[in-house]
Amino acid sequence: MAMKIISMAALLVVLASSVLQSTYAATYTVGDTTGWTIPNNNPEFYDNWTDNKNFVVGDILVFNFTTGQHDVAEVNETAYDNCITTNPIVRYTTGPANVTLNRTGEYHFICTFAGHCGIGQKLSIDVRTGPSTAPTPGSTPNPSSSASSLGAIAADYEVGDDYGWDVPPSNSSEYYPSWANRYEFKVGDSAVFNWTGNHTAAHVRNQADYDNCNTNATEITLYAEAGVRVPFTTEGFHYFICTVGTHCEQGQKKMAMKIVSMTATLVVLASNMLQITYAATYTVGDTIGWVIPTGYTELYHNWTDNKNFLVGDILVFKFTTGEHDVAKVTEAAYNACRSANTILTRSTGPARITLNSIGDHHFICTFADHCAEGQKLSVEVRNGPRTAPVPGTSHNTTGTPPPPPNSASSLVATISLVFMSIGIQIAGGGRHFA
Repeated sequence: MAMKIISMAALLVVLASSVLQSTYAATYTVGDTTGWTIPNNNPEFYDNWTDNKNFVVGDILVFNFTTGQHDVAEVNETAYDNCITTNPIVRYTTGPANVTLNRTGEYHFICTFAGHCGIGQKLSIDVRTGPSTAPTPGSTPNPSSSASSLGAIAADYEVGDDYGWDVPPSNSSEYYPSWANRYEFKVGDSAVFNWTGNHTAAHVRNQADYDNCNTNATEITLYAEAGVRVPFTTEGFHYFICTVGTHCEQGQKKMAMKIVSMTATLVVLASNMLQITYAATYTVGDTIGWVIPTGYTELYHNWTDNKNFLVGDILVFKFTTGEHDVAKVTEAAYNACRSANTILTRSTGPARITLNSIGDHHFICTFADHCAEGQKLSVEVRNGPRTAPVPGTSHNTTGTPPPPPNSASSLVATISLVFMSIGIQIAGGGRHFA
C-alpha cells in the first residue's frame, strides 16, 4: 500500500501559528551521547536515563545505533520483562530510528539481537497526556501550533473498514487501493491495521519494494501485532504490505493519493479555536445497561434510533463483571455471533469505549449464546464536530468559547481570522496586499 500524505504546514499556517501560543514536542536522544547500545557493565543505564524526564504525547525518541549491529523493537510488558524477541509490536532495523510517542501509557523497547536485552539494552517509559507549553531541558524542542486544534482534525482510519487487513476477496489487487482512494490522508492522521489470523503490516521503504512485494527489504518497519496504529508524520508516499507467505502477491497491499484544500484546513482550525465542541457519552441501553435483552432481540438495534454518533463520542457498557463482557468485532463476526479473534475485548464493567474512527463499529458479548439472544450492538460513526450538547447524555467539551472583546486571546483569534481571510483571497485569485 502507498498513501500520499499531504503537509498541514504552509505559509499561511506558519503566519497564523506565529501569533498563537506555542506548544513543544520534545525530541530525546535515547542514552544521550552513549546512544542505543549495550550499556557498559550497567544494566540499569537506560532506566536511570529516564529519571527526571516527563514524556508526553507527541514527543519523539531517537535511537542512535549502527545498522546490522543493533535494532529497536517495541514489545509488550511481558516480552520486556523476559527479553522475548519474537512477535514484537513493531521493529526498526535501520539506525537512527525515530519513534513518535502517539498515545498515553507505558512503552517498552528492547534490542532483539541475541543477548543484548538481557544485559541491559532495554528501555521502559511512561507517556502522559500533553502538550508541554515550554521546552524540556536536555531535549530538542519542536514547537507547533495549538495541539488541540490540530488534534481535532486528525483522524484514525481503520484499513479496509470492517473487512480489516487481510487477503482481499478474490485476491483483488484493487481492493485496498480502492478503499484508500475514498479518503484524504494528511500529516497527523493514522492508519489502524486490524486483522485476525496470521498477518503483518510492513511499512516498506519505496515503491520498488512495494511493487515487487519485497518482504526482505533492508529498510522495513514491521508491525506484527493486530490493532497497531501507524501515525503519518511526514508527507509523501507511504507503502505497506503483508510479509506473510504470498499475501502481498494476492493483493494485501494498497496505494492512494489525496490532496486536501489548505483553505478548508484553515477554516477548521479557526472554527476549533472559536467554538466549543461536544463529545457525547452514551450509556448503552440506558437504564437497562448491557445485558441479554428479555424476549426482545432488537433492543440494542432500536436503542440507536435517532442517535447521531460522531468521532470522539464515548459508549459506556454497564455490565456485571464475570457475567458479561463487550468485544469489538468485524461485521462478519457480528452477523455470525463469532467471538473468536476479536478486535478488542473489555471484560470489566462498566467499560468505556471511545469511537475514534468513522464507519461502522460492531460490538457483541462473547459469553455463550448472549450475542445470539440479542446482546449485540452496531453503530455508524460520522465526522464531527458537534457544536451543541446532545439532550439526555453527558458531554465533554473541547475548545474554548469566544473570549471577551478586550482580551489578548480575542486579539489572537482576530489575527488568525485575518490570515485565514488572506488565504481565501489568495486561493480564490483575489487581490494581493502590498
